[in-house]
Amino acid sequence: MDVKEIREIIRKELVEGILQTQDFYVVGNWKMYKNKHEVISFLDKVISHDFKEKNHIVIIPPFSYLYLFEERLRYSKIEYGVQNLYPKDEGAYTGEISYRQALDFGARYAIVGHSERRNIFNEDNSLLSEKVSACIKNNIKPIFCIGEDLNKRQNNDYHDFLISQIREGLSLVSGKDLQRVIIAYEPIWAIGTGVNATPAQVEETHMFIRNFLIQEYGDETGKVIPILYGGSVKPANVLELALADGVSGFLIGGASLDADSFIEINNKLN
Repeated sequence: MDVKEIREIIRKELVEGILQTQDFYVVGNWKMYKNKHEVISFLDKVISHDFKEKNHIVIIPPFSYLYLFEERLRYSKIEYGVQNLYPKDEGAYTGEISYRQALDFGARYAIVGHSERRNIFNEDNSLLSEKVSACIKNNIKPIFCIGEDLNKRQNNDYHDFLISQIREGLSLVSGKDLQRVIIAYEPIWAIGTGVNATPAQVEETHMFIRNFLIQEYGDETGKVIPILYGGSVKPANVLELALADGVSGFLIGGASLDADSFIEINNKLN
């Protein structure tokens, strides 16, 4: 047996050990994709798959198709949520979705602060803090997105930027309520570009975020907040990224649109 074979055995044992002891979040963000027929076809396929009990499987479809999720996932372990919500129960907010409407369809998660909402729709940390607070108060788990652009990464300014996003975005939540927040680190330069952050970059940033959460909110809270990674995640790289220290799961874009791909990602993490 040569050195290469020995290293591969050690690596395999390491991978199996980590995967056996950790539950991952596997979250699919469909953005503004799929028609009704495609949604039904996807759900028919995933409903018949045994996802085991290990990981948290969540799909975030366009709001218009939540009724199909409510109908078809009633007895499934797959959970679902909304891509956005407005922090009011109702009112004259044309085009928006309230947390009460999300709950009415059985949604239990909400993406808050995705870079597309920040950059295209100009949502700032003040509004996002209200959304996070509304989620917590109404038993919806916010998946609070943070992440830097390429310029901040190259100039090494991203640490301070991420800290400001977390502090301001979670400013209206305190105490044990913070433990109900999920953070998703998505470097903007790696979203939908096919360019993925290296495992070393992911590990460094996730550990920085984890250490900040502990310093800011204490051990009891800082150590338990899940930190997901998002950015060109696919079956070919998910296992390598899962080995990065501090990764609690994944927020998956394009690869979550195909049922076989989504199932394969989950299977690799079991």
